Amino acid sequence: MTRRHTIQKDGPDPIDVQVGHRLRQARFLAGVSQSELGAGIGVSFQAVQKYECGENRISASRLFKAAQLLRRPASFFFEDVEQGRAVIASEPSGFSREEIDLIRHYRQITDEQLRDHMLQMMMRIGTVERRSGARHASKP
Repeated sequence: MTRRHTIQKDGPDPIDVQVGHRLRQARFLAGVSQSELGAGIGVSFQAVQKYECGENRISASRLFKAAQLLRRPASFFFEDVEQGRAVIASEPSGFSREEIDLIRHYRQITDEQLRDHMLQMMMRIGTVERRSGARHASKP
C-alpha cells in the first residue's frame, strides 16, 4: 500500500508548486495584483499567495477562472509538467521581474507599427551587445 503524500510531512507536491509558479508568472504578465486576482476568483490575496508558493492547491474551477481572468489557456499552468512530475526552474517564473515588466509594457502598445519598431530596436541592441560582449570577453 502506498503511503499518502502530506504537505505537513512531505512538503508541497512539486506539481502544485509548478502550477503556482505559472499562476504567478501569468499574473505578472497580465499586470494583475494578488488582491485583484483573488477578487476575480473569489478568494483573499493571502490565498493567492499560498497558491503561488504551492502551499495550498488551487481547485480546477478556480484555476479555470484565473486562466480566463489572466487571458491564458488552462494548459498554460501545466506546460512545464512532464509525465507527472514538475520541472522547476531556478527562477520561479522563468523570467526576472524586469523581463516581465518589459513584456507587459510591450503588450500595452496598441500601435502595431510602433510595436514592430520597438521589437526591431531591441533586436538591434541585443545584437550589438552580444557582439561587443564577445569582443570585450576576448581582450585580456
